[in-house]
Amino acid sequence: MESNSEKIIQVLKDRFQRPKMKFTLTRWCLTLFIFLNRPLPVLPTSSDSTHSPTLEPEPFLFLVGKQKLLQAQHKCFDRMQKLPPYQGEGLYCNRTWDGWACWDDTPAGTLAEQHCPGYFPDFDVEEKVTKYCEEDGVWYTHPESNISWSNYTMCNAFTPEKMQSAYILYYLAIVGHSMSMVTLVISLVIFMRVRSLSCQRVTLHKNMFLTYVLNSIIIIIHLVEVVPNGELVKRDPPMCKVLHFFHQYMMSCNYFWMLCEGLYLHTLIVVSVFAEGQRMWWYYLLGWGLPLLPSTAHAIARALLFNDNCWLSVDTNLLYIIHGPVMGALVLNFFFLLNIIRVLVKKIKESQEDSYIYLKAVRATLILVPLLGVQFVILPWRPSHPVLGKIYDFVMHSLIHFQGFFVAIIYCFCNHEVQAALKRQWNQYQARRWNGRRRAHRAANAAAATAAAAAALAETPPIYICHQEPQNEPADNLGEEAAEVIPMEGGEVISMKGAEVIAVEGAAEVIAVEGAAEVIAVEGSAEVITVEGAEVVAMEIIEQESSA
Repeated sequence: MESNSEKIIQVLKDRFQRPKMKFTLTRWCLTLFIFLNRPLPVLPTSSDSTHSPTLEPEPFLFLVGKQKLLQAQHKCFDRMQKLPPYQGEGLYCNRTWDGWACWDDTPAGTLAEQHCPGYFPDFDVEEKVTKYCEEDGVWYTHPESNISWSNYTMCNAFTPEKMQSAYILYYLAIVGHSMSMVTLVISLVIFMRVRSLSCQRVTLHKNMFLTYVLNSIIIIIHLVEVVPNGELVKRDPPMCKVLHFFHQYMMSCNYFWMLCEGLYLHTLIVVSVFAEGQRMWWYYLLGWGLPLLPSTAHAIARALLFNDNCWLSVDTNLLYIIHGPVMGALVLNFFFLLNIIRVLVKKIKESQEDSYIYLKAVRATLILVPLLGVQFVILPWRPSHPVLGKIYDFVMHSLIHFQGFFVAIIYCFCNHEVQAALKRQWNQYQARRWNGRRRAHRAANAAAATAAAAAALAETPPIYICHQEPQNEPADNLGEEAAEVIPMEGGEVISMKGAEVIAVEGAAEVIAVEGAAEVIAVEGSAEVITVEGAEVVAMEIIEQESSA
């Protein structure tokens, strides 16, 4: 027994210490599955009782794999001693340990099979290893080595079909995170530059967008610099593990800021009934501070208990230190979503007056489904069928890697309030550009334009991005309260109620602007006495030359 174990260990050492094959981009790209399902290092196309899979000589993973192998061997010998003798009729092959797997007594002429062992990451445990018992009751022997042979070919994690799927997922990850990063940066610039969009919920958007951007940057660096670089992984520099720490931290921040979004909507709709003014520092603590705890705990535990090269291996339960809180945040967000929908449906039935804003909130809540990662709660398991498994991988990884892109499109580019704010700023730019060059309308025409603008305003209510009160004039909104004056040149404003004056240029005097009025441009020598419930887009007064 002891001599057999020593012989197996010596064979392992001889195989693992042979000259290292040069890494190629094709082979190392497959370690992308660290981010997806499982790691995939390299192994040969066949194996038998004397040829073991080729694990790269990473000391820690070698020790872990050897320990698992010795434990499996001990269990096999113990099992062979406890099993009763073969009870069947006719010839059979004796139970045996082939160096990697344990085989029971098998009738002659039978092909025995079992799942590939999971000692090393280059084994695909979902595939099968086979061993044939010949008609004369002897295990099949390989014609070249003339010794008993087991077929581990299907255990190879690098078959052409798997290579093709891995390439698709690899480039899908790079393209998805690149597009997410670009669109999110543009969205952040819009949210920071457009002051009319400033509110607490947009502040949450900006912080969550920032976590997406930072996480995408880290993942792209890892995929481009670490995954294809076998020499870097072999050297195992500290910065490699620091990068992994920040990846885990930013991923946790991503999901916890998703939780902040759900918590904010739940507080706004269910608890405070559409009233803003929540304390933001709680959200900063939850979104940025809390993820530090599991990330730091995981890094310490990984360094002490499972210190593999660059912390690439996922063959450790220590990852639950990260994944546990993340799954907790996702489940909590899922219940927030259900409760928000329940409350909104109830409010719509009870109050028809404000049903429009409630419907907007319902739509915003339903958009949160992919945002909050509820897909992991609804469909957490990968199908075992090969075709369904590929479809699942493609759909799930598309949602994961393009999540930032979808968030930017839904919450920024396709939002009508953002579009209106950008259009308003564009009109301001054009008004300033054309100031002094085009003056073609009189006051009568301006009044007609005012009425038309008021009618258009009534037809296009604002989208629900920031909380907005009903259209009725608030009782406490008097004088210049709730009014924002951005620039005024040579103008005098006497009284404004619920009005926003964007630009008043020239010798203009605004006596009273009441209701939902917005003066975008008043040019020339104009005097606005009263504008009620209207949006004044442009009023231009020119002096016409007399024809006399």
